Amino acid sequence: MRTIVLGILAVAFAAAASAQDLTIRMPGAMLENGFDKQILPRFGFKHRIRIASVPDGAADMVLSSEPGGFRIMVDSDDTVWFLSILTEDGEAKTKAGTFLDWLQSVPGKAAIESFAPEGTPLYSTEVKVVVIREEESFDGDKAEGSRLALVHCGRCHVVDERNRMGGIGSTPSFAALRGRENWSDLFRAFFVHNPHPSFTQVEGVTEPFDPNRQIHVAPVEITLDEIEAIAAFVDTIKPKELGRPVQSQ
Repeated sequence: MRTIVLGILAVAFAAAASAQDLTIRMPGAMLENGFDKQILPRFGFKHRIRIASVPDGAADMVLSSEPGGFRIMVDSDDTVWFLSILTEDGEAKTKAGTFLDWLQSVPGKAAIESFAPEGTPLYSTEVKVVVIREEESFDGDKAEGSRLALVHCGRCHVVDERNRMGGIGSTPSFAALRGRENWSDLFRAFFVHNPHPSFTQVEGVTEPFDPNRQIHVAPVEITLDEIEAIAAFVDTIKPKELGRPVQSQ
């Protein structure tokens, strides 16, 4: 009697598992080396969700090197592999989300990284993110920026040869600031860095000064277009090699 009951339960579980099936599309080479057999049964055993792998055609999910979806792993050629959930069915999407969570969990990562059909692991879950920086462009009038820099900034900073004997000794020169990696951010938002907020008014940006405040230095009144012009001018300045970054508050 017990054997019959167990058999009935097994049939019932198989039917339930079949109803929960998902499909995932993987490259043929990945299927040939058996990666799907490394990953999918382990997940299925843990979550009782069966996933069938296919090399092409329609599928609920796809594991691909095409950018998109969620970063899962990287291979020995530094190719990043992404999991994309394609299904629009609510129940299937939930189960696919469970699979994604498992792949990103400690057991899932261990299953991925322990796959070594010829003794050498093929995949790593330590995905390197490569940041590609676009060339920065400046729309301002460089000649006007040169004039404005000397008018507004030359009283504290050495701008260039025109006031090389001026400025304040403790204040970095434009060439020194140009040596900072984030120099364009510093110039475009200089008015938020001390001591500039105490004497700088940017049209349409900063709050008007309190009319009752004591004025210790002539205010700098400037527009965003003029700031962009100054940044365009500073872009033409050769950075000064300082050996270590210039510190700013």
